[in-house]
Amino acid sequence: MKFQFKISKLTVFIIGSLVLSISFVGAQQGRKAASAPAARASKVLRLQKFSGLKNGNLVKTPEYKTNVNRGITPAKYWYRLAISYDTAPDWIDEITVRYYAMSLTKVDGAKAYTIFKTSVRYVDIEAGSKHLSVAYLHPKAIDRYGNLVAVAVEILVSGTVVAEDSAVKGKGIPKDWWKNATVTESQSVTVKDGYLRSKADTPFAFINVDDYEFAK
Repeated sequence: MKFQFKISKLTVFIIGSLVLSISFVGAQQGRKAASAPAARASKVLRLQKFSGLKNGNLVKTPEYKTNVNRGITPAKYWYRLAISYDTAPDWIDEITVRYYAMSLTKVDGAKAYTIFKTSVRYVDIEAGSKHLSVAYLHPKAIDRYGNLVAVAVEILVSGTVVAEDSAVKGKGIPKDWWKNATVTESQSVTVKDGYLRSKADTPFAFINVDDYEFAK
C-alpha cells in the first residue's frame, strides 16, 4: 500500500507538470498570435501624430478672393482633426482613416453627449513619411452640441486596424471610448451624422491639395 501511494503521488505530479507546460505553451502561442498582426502593421504603417484636443485645432472658414460681394456673417470656427503617418511598402493600394469626436452639453440640466464620425478612403499611397489626413467638424455641431471632450482616430489597411489613437478631457471617459459599449450604448449619448466631414466636403478642399493623398 505504501508503494502504491508513492506511485499515485508521482503520477499526480507528472500530470500536473504536463498541464502547466501545455498551458504555458498555449499562452505563449496566444501572445505571439495576438502580437503578430501588430508587428506586421508596424512594418506597413506607423501613426506619427494625432492632433487630439487642442485649442489650436479651431480654424476659421477660409476666404477666397472673388468678385462676389463679401458676406455679412463673420467667419465661423471648424474643429480640425489631423494626423500624420509613415508608410513602408513601395505602394499601399488603399487605406481608410476613421475619425471620431464626442461633445458634451447639458439638456434640462442633464449631461448630453453627442458622437460624430466619418471615414476617409485614400488610394495609391507611396512609401514615405509624414503623409497627412484631416477631417473637420462643422461649426454648427460646436454651437449646438457643445465643446469636444473626446476624439479618436483609426487607420485601416485591407480592412484591419493597424494604428489608432485617442484623447479625452475630464474624468470618467475611457481611453477607448469610441469602441466601448459603456459609452456608445449609453442613454445619454446620441450619434449625429454629417457634421464630421472629410476635407473634400468642406471649404478647405482646395487648400494645400498636394499635401494629401488621393481621396476617393
